Amino acid sequence: MLLLRSATLLFTVCLLLSGCQKDDDTVATPKTIADQILEDDQFRLLRVAANYAGFDGAFKSANMTLLAPNNDAFTAAGLGSDGAIRALPQAQVRALLAHHILYAPLSVSAIPSGQTTVETGDRGVVFLNKTSSTIYVNGAKLVQSDLPTANGMIQVIDRLLNPSQSSLLATIDANPDLTFLAAAVRRLSVANPNLLTALSSTASNNLVTLFAPTNDAFRAAGYGSITAIESTSSQTLSALLSYHAVQGSLLSYQLQTGMLTTLNGARLTVFTNTGVPTIKGNRNGSSANIRQADLISNNGVMHIVDQVLLP
Repeated sequence: MLLLRSATLLFTVCLLLSGCQKDDDTVATPKTIADQILEDDQFRLLRVAANYAGFDGAFKSANMTLLAPNNDAFTAAGLGSDGAIRALPQAQVRALLAHHILYAPLSVSAIPSGQTTVETGDRGVVFLNKTSSTIYVNGAKLVQSDLPTANGMIQVIDRLLNPSQSSLLATIDANPDLTFLAAAVRRLSVANPNLLTALSSTASNNLVTLFAPTNDAFRAAGYGSITAIESTSSQTLSALLSYHAVQGSLLSYQLQTGMLTTLNGARLTVFTNTGVPTIKGNRNGSSANIRQADLISNNGVMHIVDQVLLP
């Protein structure tokens, strides 16, 4: 009888141990990027955008990095509600989200110091700038890094990334408030073909920062119409436009108080007294304000300004 009880007890203990071992061997299935977006409330507006654009499936692709805008990023862009997002055309939202995808896992440790250009899912580019303490993506700050998933990596950013254009000239042509500038640029074919090439190139090996005056800025500077621009000598326009261009890509957060050397060798002055950069030409009575910053293209960055800069 004692032997039977002992055997029964031993059998029971074995079952319990077997059950515990089975529980210990159970491994949770790793979450994908799509799972993380679905479950993390800081991505609620990103979920809304992806669902509205039919883009959810893209977050399940293998070996990718999502530059994930948090709710604050959407709110800062004026898209802080479901209705604001759904008021946009679906194709526009889809293009916006595609620009936040890199088709390779990217960890912070793999980003070199300084500036790097990386291709995005829409065949555009983003500029990664790594300092000793911060990483920026087209001027957006990385606020949470290296969130691992089963199919790649999530890097959380605090601003939306607008899709890039193929070139600075394409960026100009796409903006109806820059038609005077577009007319001036096309006059460069004779007087300054190198500058025209630099602005129209789709390559990323010769980056340029362009301060782009609006149509009103040209009018205030005495160019009352596109006809007036077309009747101005190409040499005059060449000197003027090369004064609006700086070698390399300078995002707005990189514009610090000091001097910039333009492509014609003259200087622009940058002021940041109010925390927001303004730009002054040698003969301008006041500084030009940046009306729209950080317009990215494959060959550089453009800032729209409210004055023609006078050398």
